[in-house]
Amino acid sequence: MPVTARQRQVYEFICRYLETNNQPPTIAEIGGQFQMTSSASVHSILSALEREGLIKRIPNVSRGIELVKVETPESGGDEFEVPLLGLVAAGQPIEAVLAHETVSAPKSMIGRGRMFALRVRGDSMIGRHILEGDLVVLEYGLTPHAGNVVAALIDDESTLKTFLIENGKPCLRAENPRYPKLIAASELVIQGVMVALIRKCR
Repeated sequence: MPVTARQRQVYEFICRYLETNNQPPTIAEIGGQFQMTSSASVHSILSALEREGLIKRIPNVSRGIELVKVETPESGGDEFEVPLLGLVAAGQPIEAVLAHETVSAPKSMIGRGRMFALRVRGDSMIGRHILEGDLVVLEYGLTPHAGNVVAALIDDESTLKTFLIENGKPCLRAENPRYPKLIAASELVIQGVMVALIRKCR
């Protein structure tokens, strides 16, 4: 069953919280972050993430959430298994969908933090030689700089664009003149900064 945009946001919040605090968030902290007044709503989202094999929950433990298949590039071998977290729109934003798969990437291509991959759909990034069907590998937790290609949630929809700062405010630029610049109406969340591109020969 596909994972919704909100479930994906919760998953990424758990990842960021772990990186910052070296421990997972509590149910109350997740609920507070997303303004969910019912703990049952949080449990429902965590159950969906657990069904997809992205997390594991430990019963009767306050911070009983573990990430599944978390690897680092320092582990053995020449290749690194990167979780494939579904599609990202290189076009108009689309609802984020998680897919429980992994892809192999050479370690020489990637950074040192927590990685994930997204499959590109659309042609808005052809000016950066990013084509439909390509896999982009991104790193969590990096601070984006102007000109970086980023995966972002803009008003709860997922997209791949170039990050810019204009008039002191962040915005997203397509690399195809047919697509408009995107400015968040309410929220812009950077999910990751692109560190590698994987393309199969066609």
